Amino acid sequence: NRKDAARRPRIDIFAPTSRAEEFACFSSMEGVVRSGYYAIRIKPDIISWPEVNGIRRRVTYCYQPGLYGGLILVFRTENAELVAIINDGYIQHMRVGATAALGVRYLARASAEIVGMIGSGGMARSFALGFAAVRKLKKIKAYSPNRDHLRSYCKEMSEKLGIEVVPVKNGAEAISGSDIVASCTNSMEPVIEGRRLEPGMFVANVTRRELDKEVSCRVT
Repeated sequence: NRKDAARRPRIDIFAPTSRAEEFACFSSMEGVVRSGYYAIRIKPDIISWPEVNGIRRRVTYCYQPGLYGGLILVFRTENAELVAIINDGYIQHMRVGATAALGVRYLARASAEIVGMIGSGGMARSFALGFAAVRKLKKIKAYSPNRDHLRSYCKEMSEKLGIEVVPVKNGAEAISGSDIVASCTNSMEPVIEGRRLEPGMFVANVTRRELDKEVSCRVT
């Protein structure tokens, strides 16, 4: 309304590769602010949707699994000078984690101290760090079908946060009794069922695909 900024929503362009199950996806989005800066985010990925442990997942990488090549270019509008080249992978995790943390700060119960975390990747780390910055956490119950990743996550986050981070057997156990419930997965199917939510829980997610329809009905 103030006309201080303009943006172009994200556009994804897909192209085939020599592998039938994988596609190249080139994403971009951009924005400019009246205060004098323009930025464009460029994200090249190889994407596939394999079925892992009976669940369809969205798997992405750049060049080789485990690597990502996104960049953010920042320019001054005054003279079109390039002033920054930023690693998108790092900023992306911090941005999403910080947004989730702001939700907890203003919407979760002041006494919230138990987190149920579904996922054990980069976003699950960013979310946990963000939650700990705005609430005095006591415990994180984490679930992931990849048990090796889960053990690594629990050990790392317990050391970083100085709290108990324990692996649980399934998502239902992670959710039960938690004050904050978070889904940080690449699942193409719901991992949080609305019927499992309890009064007073705060729910955070990375994508809408992770929540079933009943979650939206129960959130107030």
